[in-house]
Amino acid sequence: MRTRFAIATLACALMTSPASAQTPPRPFSVASADGTMINGQADLPERRTRAAVVFVAGTGLFDRDARFGVSGTPRDLVFADLAQRITARGVAAVRYDRRGVRHGAAPAEMLDVSVSGTSTVETQRDDLAAVYNWTRARDGLNVRCIVLFGHSEGLLHISRLAASGAPAPTAVIGLGGLLESPLSIVRWQAAERDHDSLLMMDVDGDGRVTNAEVEANWRRTPSSFVNTPAPFIQPDGEWSPEEVAMVATFQRQSYEASRTQVLAASGDGVFPNEQTPMARYSWWQSWFVDDVSAASQLAHWRVPMTFHYGTTDSQTPYARQRAAAGDLFGDRATFVVHEGRGHSLGEHALLGPMDEALADRIADEAAAACD
Repeated sequence: MRTRFAIATLACALMTSPASAQTPPRPFSVASADGTMINGQADLPERRTRAAVVFVAGTGLFDRDARFGVSGTPRDLVFADLAQRITARGVAAVRYDRRGVRHGAAPAEMLDVSVSGTSTVETQRDDLAAVYNWTRARDGLNVRCIVLFGHSEGLLHISRLAASGAPAPTAVIGLGGLLESPLSIVRWQAAERDHDSLLMMDVDGDGRVTNAEVEANWRRTPSSFVNTPAPFIQPDGEWSPEEVAMVATFQRQSYEASRTQVLAASGDGVFPNEQTPMARYSWWQSWFVDDVSAASQLAHWRVPMTFHYGTTDSQTPYARQRAAAGDLFGDRATFVVHEGRGHSLGEHALLGPMDEALADRIADEAAAACD
């Protein structure tokens, strides 16, 4: 297993922005296993290609563009931006809408609530399978080299596809991808993230975290995704070692109470609510009971894999994902860690847009997989 550390601000030579796709996108609509139609598009390069990257989004009501940024520019459409770079390199980019999400619709009209709430652990795998099969099929895109690209929970969907016995792709690329289990990552997010962030702010290692240390270092921690240091500012000027430990104790208790409440509900309801249903409630419950690691499922495929993580990732910290992978991938996997970058490899701990040099790097990797 190889691990490379990359300083994003020094990554590669600067590259110019890619041109947009030279041919119109090819729309598609395919039936998932339960008959639900999954809509998307294949962005095509100027010349005919037998290679494609299939994009798989993480948690959220994402359409094929995957709007997940804070810049107020088109680059906030993380998948659309990366797709441009990939087609500029002669590879098709296949993107699809989450079931029940209408592409390009106004916010008030983006959801078909009769469909969006039907999403489950199984249907998310099956929806991906339908798109994957179309990409491979003679009467679909009919390509022979496919790279599956998963952001965050998207890598979990890919891993479940692998465990289902689906044919292996040519390669897998993960961006802030989940490799540990759903159970362990939600427990960390709810009960351990703030404690770990406090320890990261204790730069002198004396066990105490002063307000000065908080102010100087909070942006370098996973908890910076809340965009303010206020929760960590102490009235008396510092956190004692005992107070730091109490954060973990209190949040573990809160997590256990929430877990009990979530698992007591019916899995047949919708999450998070009837107005904006994203999934069946059983999907949300799975994050409190599923202790099967994504890495163990993804290991069914013996293909090259590259996993990118930022050091300030608020959702899937590198060290935890690397530990979950262990030796499961042998020498087939490369882990790349980007200093000062977050879950989407941008400056923010959670959101994009992605650092431009890193977006170009990932596009290069995807194209190289099909050389």
